[in-house]
Amino acid sequence: MAKVPVHRQAQLAIRRFIEEQHLQPGDVLPPEAQLARDMGISRLSLREGVKSLEAVGILEARQGEGLYVKAFSFDSIVENLPYSFATDGRSLRDLLQVRTALEEGLVGMVVARTTPGQLAQLEALVAKMLAKAATGRTFEDENREFHRVLYAPLENVFLDRLVGLFWEVFHRLNATADMSQWNLAQTAHDHRAIVDALRAGTATQVTAAMHAHFQQIHARLNPEQPAPVVADLGFGAAGQR
Repeated sequence: MAKVPVHRQAQLAIRRFIEEQHLQPGDVLPPEAQLARDMGISRLSLREGVKSLEAVGILEARQGEGLYVKAFSFDSIVENLPYSFATDGRSLRDLLQVRTALEEGLVGMVVARTTPGQLAQLEALVAKMLAKAATGRTFEDENREFHRVLYAPLENVFLDRLVGLFWEVFHRLNATADMSQWNLAQTAHDHRAIVDALRAGTATQVTAAMHAHFQQIHARLNPEQPAPVVADLGFGAAGQR
């Protein structure tokens, strides 16, 4: 069996320490000398382990303050995407398929939790999208905020981060695509239709509107092929069952 590298041993030791001490995001770790002594590793190995855990977003070194446990984030995943993934058109379509399944599968659950305040926020974002589309301006910030606000009533922190991850990666991949094929007006009106369906108050209508939105994105990305049919995950439009 291959010997575990020293820096990897340090990573495992630090993670074990965090778990055994029940440390939470924002908690500070002991000073370097004490931590190395308690773990039975050299300070050099500890530093290597710390650097690798900082790279993946588990630890955060604050100048003059010490070492802290970092709140969970997908940022490190996005930052470390392989270059080949970020430039592969197939990756964009594959990611969109997963995102479609996630959002179509969950949007029906939002209906029963919709509030007047949420609808007002969505209406305002759609108005900005339509106004920008009319003058040929993109509205990526409003688009991203729309999807965040849409799922906010579910109060699912992991979902919020996962949708954010998909959005960020999709945006990066999309930056390599031919933007001439994107129809800003159509995209804005798609979001208008989602709000209208949400206001109507049925999960079936909302999911259908979301489905139509993603279908036209699939069509623009791959005009030669029909858009994939997303399987019913059992908790989406029929999520009321």
